Amino acid sequence: MRYRAANSTRQTLQNLLWFQVCWFTAVLGQNDWVWLLMLLLIAHLLSQSPKMGDWPVLISCAAIGISTDILLTKLAFFEFSPSPVLAIPVWLMGLWLAFAGTLSYGLRWLQPHTFLASMLGAVFGPLSYYAGMQLGAVQFEHRLFFTMLVLALVWALLMPLFCYIASHFQEVKDETN
Repeated sequence: MRYRAANSTRQTLQNLLWFQVCWFTAVLGQNDWVWLLMLLLIAHLLSQSPKMGDWPVLISCAAIGISTDILLTKLAFFEFSPSPVLAIPVWLMGLWLAFAGTLSYGLRWLQPHTFLASMLGAVFGPLSYYAGMQLGAVQFEHRLFFTMLVLALVWALLMPLFCYIASHFQEVKDETN
């Protein structure tokens, strides 16, 4: 049992480290490093369950996140330079896929804790965008406090939703095994 817990902790930390590498690849490399981000995403998918049980979580959560960022961009909260061909940059879409890849692994421990998920989302979601702004990946079009407040509210709602989706699909995956 002790080995299993240590192995689980190691896998959790590896997944969170993998996401940080994806985050820096996306934010620092943007469109120039999309190829590397895609390789990191493929590596994640190949290292997980061969039954492809992660696809529903990846697709649904990434679609929600991408849609949210498109909406915030259309509402003039964000501006990307150079102006993306699509509604948001491809690297940001890849980053959403990478984040969704943490929900069943590195952030799985958060699934049963709705309030904590909401609070952590309200803090760390906006901080991620702020860090991206500081690194030149995105510009905020409104005052910093207002943008951070809106992002905190959005992420306070998104994180529990993402945790619920990941938990639901994990139950489905467990039932089919």
